[in-house]
Amino acid sequence: MILKKMNLNNMIFGSFCYLIFIFFSCSDKNSIVEYKNFNYGWESNDKAKFMIPTISGEMANLIIHIRNNNSYAFSNIFLIASIEVEGKLFSRDTLEYELADSKGEWLGDGFTEVKESRLWWKEDFIIPEGEKIYAVIEHAVRSNGIENGIENLEGIIGVGLSIKTENKNQ
Repeated sequence: MILKKMNLNNMIFGSFCYLIFIFFSCSDKNSIVEYKNFNYGWESNDKAKFMIPTISGEMANLIIHIRNNNSYAFSNIFLIASIEVEGKLFSRDTLEYELADSKGEWLGDGFTEVKESRLWWKEDFIIPEGEKIYAVIEHAVRSNGIENGIENLEGIIGVGLSIKTENKNQ
């Protein structure tokens, strides 16, 4: 009994140390990350909208983050990702990303049922001039042979966007 309690305490302490290590090693002064979480899957009409801060003219890498669990029934995901400046469409991309390998193993990071995949969207993107700049992400997943998209994408529990700017002074 005492041995089990010591092992549990060691596991908790080890997990805490690991989380602290990850937190400090992954922080980046030039990186912004924002998430939109979904309680019951990603509805087809639920667009994830992220404000891009006014860092006009700087080069940035835009990375989409997808969090999924084992309820996600597909090995890939189709997304429509757009940049809007002052309410007008600036760019739109249709993207496909693999979330699982050919054996069905998730490619994302994570130790539990939840996996997170970081998916490159735009590299060395020059952020356009404007006061209100938004990135808008929606899913475009369809079942094979069916024209209409899937209404609720079960197993997708969150989508995020990270913006990593190039620091020219380094």
